[in-house]
Amino acid sequence: MNPLHDIEKQGQGIWLDYIRRNLLTSGELKRLVEEDGLSGVTSNPTIFEKAIAGSTDYDAALRDLLAKNAQLDSSALFWAVAVEDIRNATDVLRPVYDRTAGADGFVSLEVSSLLARDTQNSITEARRLWKLVGRPNLMIKIPSTPEGIPAIETLLSEGINVNITLMFSMHHYEQVAQAYIRGLSRCAAPEKVASVASFFVSRVDNLVDPQLEKIGKPEALALRGKIAIANSKNVYKRFQEIFDGDSFAALRKKGARVQRVLWASTSTKNPKYSDVLYVAELIGPYTVNTIPPATLDAFRDHGKVRGNTILEKVGEALAQLDQLKKLGIDLLAIGEQLQVEGVASFSKSFDDLMGALDNKRSALLSSQADVESHSLGSIDAAVEKRLAAWCKEDYCKRMWAKDPTLWSAKPVPEITDRLGWLHLPETMHAHVQDLTQFREQIKKEGFTHAVLLGMGGSSLAPKVFQETFGNAKGYPQLIVLDSTHPAAVKAVEKSIDLAHTLFIVSSKSGTTTEMLSFFYYFWKKVTALNKTPGTQFAAITDPGTPLEKLGHDRSFRHVFSATPDVGGRYSALTHFGLVPAAVIGVDLNRLLDRAWTMEETCAFSVPDKQNPGLQLGAVLGEAALAGRDKVTFLASKSLAAFPTWLEQLIAESTGKDDKGIVPVADEAPGAPGVYGSDRLFVHLQMKSDAEGQVQNQVAALEAAGHPIVRISLSETVDIGQEFFRWEVGIAAAGSVIGIQPFNQPDVQLAKDLARQAMKKASAEGGAAAASSQGRQPVPAANANELRHSIDAWLSTAHSGNYIGLDAYLAPTADTSAALETIRTILRDRTKLATMLGYGPRFLHSTGQLHKGGPNTGLFLQILDEPAEDLPVPETDYTFATLIRAQAQGDFGALEQRGRRTLRVQLGKDVAGGLRQIAEVLRG
Repeated sequence: MNPLHDIEKQGQGIWLDYIRRNLLTSGELKRLVEEDGLSGVTSNPTIFEKAIAGSTDYDAALRDLLAKNAQLDSSALFWAVAVEDIRNATDVLRPVYDRTAGADGFVSLEVSSLLARDTQNSITEARRLWKLVGRPNLMIKIPSTPEGIPAIETLLSEGINVNITLMFSMHHYEQVAQAYIRGLSRCAAPEKVASVASFFVSRVDNLVDPQLEKIGKPEALALRGKIAIANSKNVYKRFQEIFDGDSFAALRKKGARVQRVLWASTSTKNPKYSDVLYVAELIGPYTVNTIPPATLDAFRDHGKVRGNTILEKVGEALAQLDQLKKLGIDLLAIGEQLQVEGVASFSKSFDDLMGALDNKRSALLSSQADVESHSLGSIDAAVEKRLAAWCKEDYCKRMWAKDPTLWSAKPVPEITDRLGWLHLPETMHAHVQDLTQFREQIKKEGFTHAVLLGMGGSSLAPKVFQETFGNAKGYPQLIVLDSTHPAAVKAVEKSIDLAHTLFIVSSKSGTTTEMLSFFYYFWKKVTALNKTPGTQFAAITDPGTPLEKLGHDRSFRHVFSATPDVGGRYSALTHFGLVPAAVIGVDLNRLLDRAWTMEETCAFSVPDKQNPGLQLGAVLGEAALAGRDKVTFLASKSLAAFPTWLEQLIAESTGKDDKGIVPVADEAPGAPGVYGSDRLFVHLQMKSDAEGQVQNQVAALEAAGHPIVRISLSETVDIGQEFFRWEVGIAAAGSVIGIQPFNQPDVQLAKDLARQAMKKASAEGGAAAASSQGRQPVPAANANELRHSIDAWLSTAHSGNYIGLDAYLAPTADTSAALETIRTILRDRTKLATMLGYGPRFLHSTGQLHKGGPNTGLFLQILDEPAEDLPVPETDYTFATLIRAQAQGDFGALEQRGRRTLRVQLGKDVAGGLRQIAEVLRG
């Protein structure tokens, strides 16, 4: 049984808070009405803006309008396409309107939010839109500002249906309800008028919860996540008093309808709360809940209807509001603040919409090329066939509905609990204010550095943000520590002013050994300088982890709860990426807006062939099936850091079940002749970068018959859209090659073997014991033995293989340059793709591919003997012991999986040892 129908039986209407052209043209809205009982639609400029900017939905209509009149401005273009959409939506919902005798089946269209403080022009604009749409089941949306109230009353008196929005408090609601009664009292035919009072829900908790946490008392913390619902129940109680009472009696006798309460902003923003909380707890007669597609899908999937929940525990709700008042939190003041912020947000959305239309208008008039293009050669037909099959299978729609059968015959937790990233660009906007306040406080207190302590998904996106954007003036520089080599830890310590450094401790599980080791080390250092060391620490982790407890126990400045249904490699747009980005001054609103545009470009209603994420996934997947499974990135200087993030996303997502796509990041460009026929090239281009040499190389590769994907960005903030494009693409590519992209089944083996090595080292004497286990490494100083070993190792290579350089060394510029030299020599000598990673960093990214992917890799593990060791406080081991054990665990896991391996020991002379390897390879 569909629980959405159960809601309908309780007297509540479900409206969709979403509209765009292909939702209508694809028949999806009609399906939602017929199958889910959807009974209304609300529109807003934000969705229009994302759909217009990020898709071709409206291109044909806009092109036709401009062909008739090239002088049309953005405002005229918008209202032309918006009115057409609203008309089509009202026609889809007209059967609902007729069946309910005008009680439901409405579509809401908002007057320009720039008129929120202008009574007369709001009235004039509402009249124009009412006449222009010309449908009885239209509602005109007007905000409940002081200037909006008289406009609402006038419009209702004229028989115009009105959706009154931006209500947050009892004060707002009572003004609106009385305006409705006054307006109907002046109306010639009140029985024909309909109205909803849109009361906003989740935003109240978003603002109240931090204040409760700041108070910190048990009675305050007990109210978290409860005030928004209590506030709504109080309003519903008042609704009953007004519309069952004497003030509405005369209008009731004339056949007038009550003004239904519409619950707005009912998607859950806090990851600790149920994703259907604000739907399940606010069910009742004469109400509407307008919800976005994600919440609709979630409630359909696992929502439960207990009955009229809006009437449950009303006394308890009132007691909670009373307790809030006793704690000194003024809900009325909060409502006023939220309304002011809401008006500002709506106005910004309209400005953004006009800006998007300005850009679209210019692009259409100048026939600007798409930002993504392909030259696929022999795999082109397979890609087209795949996209056509996906269209028939409703692949896109099923992905957004989180259908696990796209990747697995059976539902598994790693799929159903790992698709929260689909809506991050939209939902994370709710956290921007909190993150901005945090970063401004950090800036105000004079922090010069921020050091992120984490690995893999916790560290790679922050590294991209720092290297792509840099730290804005006045904000701290971000340093990512993701190496357990004692020299790396010491180098970070020497590069910062400890007293003015914020440490961001980041781990999804909250148990990562590397993260905890870094934390213990720097906690001791800071404690020696600061009597309240917690003020220099913040944590990012999932709710309920040991790290969350650690952060609270040691009085961290802030503990950020991340979205739990998002895996680490998909977490760039969660707190794991956005907290560090905020700290260095990245404009989070613009970053998320660009990602949101791509979200809409890949939305559930977009035809699969027009979906850039699915197009990319089809290319990657079919290329891999055709033997071109080495995705090689050639990036503009401004985007040079991005492929390192892609490396983890691709390798960890696809490298399993003896299958996989091999990401090749940062490999030095070469002539076409040095590449085998197993490559797919991706050119990531920043339009403003001068990159003639790279473009010439890409052209040469294309001429040589290699398939090419070109992705062009206009500015660095567009990287937000690329995070999302590639997440969709890799998820889709996984289904092509036949794997489940959200788990990492082979990572644990190396961890277990490392743990065993640690135990043995502890028993036998530290780092030396850890490095002595297993097959002994070849000393680089012995040129003859090294040459013999390398020749024997390379003799096992075949066409279509790849080489992995696993360097358990301290990452420095000189060492990286020497390793890149070795990498290039190997590539040119063997014609094989190469990967390079520092250990243990790569264990949390490409390590999954190495052990679980196809047995096509040859692995060279490079070790050294640290000149200085560092003990890890609060433990019985050192950093040298840890990195040696990790290297041993990695090597043991590779050997267990039958990989072709070679270990080389550089000793204390790292530079000399790397030169020796290069010389031997050249010989």
